[in-house]
Amino acid sequence: MRAIWLIARNFIREQRWPILILLFWVALLAALSAFSSLRRSPEDLFVMYAQVAAYILIFSLFFGASAIRNEVKTKRILAVLSKGISRGQYLAGLLLGIVLAVLLYCFALGIAGAWTLPHVGVSPARLWLLLIGLLSASLLTAAFALFFSIFLHPLLATSATIFVLGAPMLLSFWNRSWELLIPVYAVLEAFVNLSARTGAFTGWLIGWSLMETAIVLALSAWLFARKDISVQVE
Repeated sequence: MRAIWLIARNFIREQRWPILILLFWVALLAALSAFSSLRRSPEDLFVMYAQVAAYILIFSLFFGASAIRNEVKTKRILAVLSKGISRGQYLAGLLLGIVLAVLLYCFALGIAGAWTLPHVGVSPARLWLLLIGLLSASLLTAAFALFFSIFLHPLLATSATIFVLGAPMLLSFWNRSWELLIPVYAVLEAFVNLSARTGAFTGWLIGWSLMETAIVLALSAWLFARKDISVQVE
């Protein structure tokens, strides 16, 4: 576990500027929603929070798709693996680094939401449940992006991840239960409909997302163990 933590900490240090820039953007949007809540309709407020949630998921997607390529390109991964760390631990460390950054964003969003959303009928308990759901959805998004990035260029890995995450949303037009297969869209939909007491996203989907993440991570570790990382990438 210590090796995974060190890899995560190194990832955050290497990506500190993009992380800080997005954290500032999330905090700014959250603050705008707080100071302008009295002049906005509840629907406008919910859309703003849904936009921030989408930005957080996009962050997870792009960092997951590019993390391995950056590590291979700088040959930092060779130095780390030479110390007896398994490739599965390496992937878990990268994933943990992404999640720790997302945790900061969710905390900032939660503080602003706890201040403003009760005034438009959203209970703090529901908000924090959705933020935990957003964290699990971000974890699943990053896991899929990492998986595809093992054998695809980051741009193609991003496209493949978007397709996999978006397919259940398209299928849900015929049957609503499809969107629960990979519950990322269910999280975004819940943020748009923050005031609704019921919806596609419920607490059990958090456990479902974590289980899917574990499966994808296991497949990624198996595949990554068979990849030649000594080849120079452009």
